[in-house]
Amino acid sequence: MRRLLLMVTTVMVILIGGVLFTASLNAPQTGKRLSLQQYDLQLQLLPLLNDARLRPALEQFDTDALVSKSAGAYREVISSLGRTKLADSRERLAEYRLRLGLLLADQDKTDQALATWGRVDGDERDLARVLGGLWQTPPRLLPGAEPLIDRRLTGWYRSTALARLYDVQNRDQAAAHLAQTDRERALAVLGRLVLISAMPLAGLVLGVVVLVGWWLWRRNLPDPPAWQVPWTLTTVWEVVVFWMASYLSLSLVVSSLRSGLGIDPTDPLGIALVNLLTYGLLAGAGLLLLVGLVLRPYKREERAHLFRYDLVAGWWKWAVGGWLAGFPAVLCAALVSQGLIGDRGGGNPLLESIGGADTLAAQALLFAALAVAAPLFEETFFRGFVLPSLASRFPFPAAVAASSALFAIAHWSAIEFLPLFALGIILAVVYHHTRSLTPGIVLHSLWNAGTFVTLLLLAGS
Repeated sequence: MRRLLLMVTTVMVILIGGVLFTASLNAPQTGKRLSLQQYDLQLQLLPLLNDARLRPALEQFDTDALVSKSAGAYREVISSLGRTKLADSRERLAEYRLRLGLLLADQDKTDQALATWGRVDGDERDLARVLGGLWQTPPRLLPGAEPLIDRRLTGWYRSTALARLYDVQNRDQAAAHLAQTDRERALAVLGRLVLISAMPLAGLVLGVVVLVGWWLWRRNLPDPPAWQVPWTLTTVWEVVVFWMASYLSLSLVVSSLRSGLGIDPTDPLGIALVNLLTYGLLAGAGLLLLVGLVLRPYKREERAHLFRYDLVAGWWKWAVGGWLAGFPAVLCAALVSQGLIGDRGGGNPLLESIGGADTLAAQALLFAALAVAAPLFEETFFRGFVLPSLASRFPFPAAVAASSALFAIAHWSAIEFLPLFALGIILAVVYHHTRSLTPGIVLHSLWNAGTFVTLLLLAGS
């Protein structure tokens, strides 16, 4: 009966998981949407081009080219969103069309801008009418234009719309104050962009050095002892399949619970709570399976060398070195993935949640899920359990590849499969040589925390 249940569950996981993974191939990339935020930040630097002292450092930010590239990026994402049936696609389309219209208006493509705003519906329709009125010939002022612009738009888009409004109203003093405010904000944005660019570049250079140094050092290093586990491959099969079935089931339960409780999908704190709850339930299910099928049935002395969290000698060097090595490895994998999949592939919805988290409470909850809970559970499950279990039966390279593939597949994102596979290999190598999960947990936490900080810097408007 147990074997029959396992086989039926396996078939269900393959079918449902295959549908989810295939669906991600046709979903818009999270990374594409995040790249829009970087364009939005760069647009806010344009007021600094009038400063003679800063102009030489900002030569690459040609106004016309940047606005044109931004408009092209928005067109691409709007086209991709228009082909999907995601629940939030209409809301995003309205927001992106408002911005695209302003980019077109700035290029003196007024007819295209008006046509773009004409396709805006939903809650943003009133703002689209205000913008359309401002760029008509002659301009037409609608009631409540300024507070609507101030409340619904941010960054360069807000400034462009307000500047047009003040010009139509002949409010020179308000326009001068807006220009001064824009310059002050542009200086703050410049600092953020320097950090966003410098961190991965420094990591890439240092990562190459670490990888070369590791290769030279590893040639004279003896192989660690072979892995041995007391349980069978059937146990591994059960734990992995039942955990994936739990993931698919919990996703449906949490989604229904969110709808039943009426949690606003645009509420950052609500989204953060749901994400933390989902991951907590998922990790809890995995740990229960490990306890029930692995830890309890076998004596402590049989598994004393497994699931260790010791601070082994040089643990922090392995953690930091592995983190740096991840930059070139993951970047190369991401470039290959982009070349194979193109502008689709989905992504982790948690990444977009970080961009929308505008309160300290929401940010703290998302950080707890991403940089604390995820590394603790995923390293325990994929490196602590899956890797040794496979390495005790198969050649170590095959075990590393299989455990890393499972780790990547479990994120259910086509575009992230190869980058996560590369990161999984580094985490597996670190665990293999240290025999402690702590370095991998710290490495994983550093990686996720770096992503978190970068997204917060990108999200600032």
